[in-house]
Amino acid sequence: MGKTGQISGTNGQIDARTLAERISAFLRTRHPLKTPQSVEAETGVPAATVRKWLEQGNAPSGSAYDALVRRYGAPFLCAVHPEEPGAWFADVARQQRQDRLEAKADALLRQINDLREGRL
Repeated sequence: MGKTGQISGTNGQIDARTLAERISAFLRTRHPLKTPQSVEAETGVPAATVRKWLEQGNAPSGSAYDALVRRYGAPFLCAVHPEEPGAWFADVARQQRQDRLEAKADALLRQINDLREGRL
């Protein structure tokens, strides 16, 4: 942390408003319905607090930010800090995405083989 309301990065600083907007966008994309309640269920951060982030543009406190990072991991960090494409979390997010896609591809290949062998 640098000055109050700013987070230092390798390419500059993010002001609290930008941070709040990025976090809100990530959470709304992840939970398009009942966002505050869904975030509370996944992170333990009270829905009323999440609602303030979404409606008033407030940035999370340090402990709430940590809860978001613990739950949403590298994809969250990539969404909140896109100006750092070479950061360690970008590599982790890419690897996680690759792993998910390979698992889906394996499942599809199993289904195709089942169909070829006459199994439904």
